[in-house]
Amino acid sequence: MMVILLSLFLGTTLAAAAGLRAFLPLFLLGVLGRADLLAPFSLGDNFQWLTTDLAILTFGIATIAEVTADKFPAVDSGMDTLMTFIRPGAGAVSVFAVMTSQEPVLAYVAGFALAGAATLPVHFGKGLLRLGSHATTAGVGSPVLSVAEDTASVGAITLSVLVPVLAAVFGVLSLLLVAWVAVKARRRPATT
Repeated sequence: MMVILLSLFLGTTLAAAAGLRAFLPLFLLGVLGRADLLAPFSLGDNFQWLTTDLAILTFGIATIAEVTADKFPAVDSGMDTLMTFIRPGAGAVSVFAVMTSQEPVLAYVAGFALAGAATLPVHFGKGLLRLGSHATTAGVGSPVLSVAEDTASVGAITLSVLVPVLAAVFGVLSLLLVAWVAVKARRRPATT
């Protein structure tokens, strides 16, 4: 039961991280899975392909492209628009991958729920933060924010896997962040 709960928290962390960097969670799952560093977590049988050379290479290149493009103010906005359609899927696949070996039905329910409840709010929150940064710094602050997002994503995923109790901490923090963003958005007066 504890592994299922920790896997759910890791899934929440992965889904939230996908809201910042779509391909990074899949890339890190492949690398960490290949290196046998996922214990007590494991990839479901249908997701062992994440540890193949082709998957690691593909997601590695996609991660580098996404991280690099995100450093350029004019490019990051266009990239975020495109990624609105990719990030939820990447978040859901990340959740499926770490939960299907524990409880397949829960994995799919959680994957779809977290894609909407963790990935999208983080993605939209990032977009709003970037708009504010563009407006106040003329885009100069965007690369700094981008590096902070990269660091947060890599750190949260890696620490959640290597120190499983941190999966619970990051999972809860991710959900609290999403709830805070939702409350702030709801309190904002509508403009007509």
